Amino acid sequence: MIVTKFNYPMEKNLVAKLDLMIDRCQTIKAKKDAVLIVEGKEGEGKTTFAVAISYYVADKTGRSFGSENVFFDAQKMLDFAKNTEGQIIVWDEPALQALSTDWAKQVVQDITRLVMTARKKRHFIIINLTKFFKFPEYIVVDRAVGLIHVYSRNNIETGRFMFIRAKNLENLWRDYRFKKKRNYKKWAEKNIFGTFPDVLNENYKNNVLADFDMDDYERKKDEAISTIGNKEASKESRNSKICKYLMAFIVKNGTTQAKLAEFLSKNEIEITNSAISHRISDLKLEF
Repeated sequence: MIVTKFNYPMEKNLVAKLDLMIDRCQTIKAKKDAVLIVEGKEGEGKTTFAVAISYYVADKTGRSFGSENVFFDAQKMLDFAKNTEGQIIVWDEPALQALSTDWAKQVVQDITRLVMTARKKRHFIIINLTKFFKFPEYIVVDRAVGLIHVYSRNNIETGRFMFIRAKNLENLWRDYRFKKKRNYKKWAEKNIFGTFPDVLNENYKNNVLADFDMDDYERKKDEAISTIGNKEASKESRNSKICKYLMAFIVKNGTTQAKLAEFLSKNEIEITNSAISHRISDLKLEF
């Protein structure tokens, strides 16, 4: 099926699913959003497919879309979503596997906050993931309206996809949680699969590069990746200072675990449990 002003093809049964998601964002009966997950290994085309889908949504709804709607920084995306309505928003995972455990956890928390707080904003949100099981069940099972798994056929032919509808996402999730199996094919729709257009390739006839600013996209991506170490160092430094203060407070005043929790809450101090436990261990303190 040929779609958008760029005249690229998309599988007609997938288009029908996208139309239902679009209706969800536009119905006058209730204020709803649509959260679509595009998942697959690095280099399999998640961003390309997300952009192709986004331009289709823009074409159907009259909403605008461009590189400015693609985010790498979860907090910036959250701020944008909270302060706008009816947007097409793509979060592109910036090498999440390369992040420290603590920062990766914070990114996941930010994405969770997004889908929890912005559900009445009528956004169409696409979340690109390398591994669905790295994200909370709430996002994958309870909030997503579908998951598109992108892959290479025979590990050679790129640009392939299969679609898993919302009601089967719990089965997909449980298979991994309890059996460590990624049963995409088992739970995918039998009539929604195929190839997707290579819309970010300058050699592809029906690309979107006349509208989508790849230079801006690459700049934001490089910026996000380059700040990973800085943000980690900043957080570790802050945690270290707070830990030292807390331990001094404990040694001087004596306290219980409950009182410490109350103290933290009142002072709105957020700190990782692991960081606290290491400091307590160093000082040989016990509760």
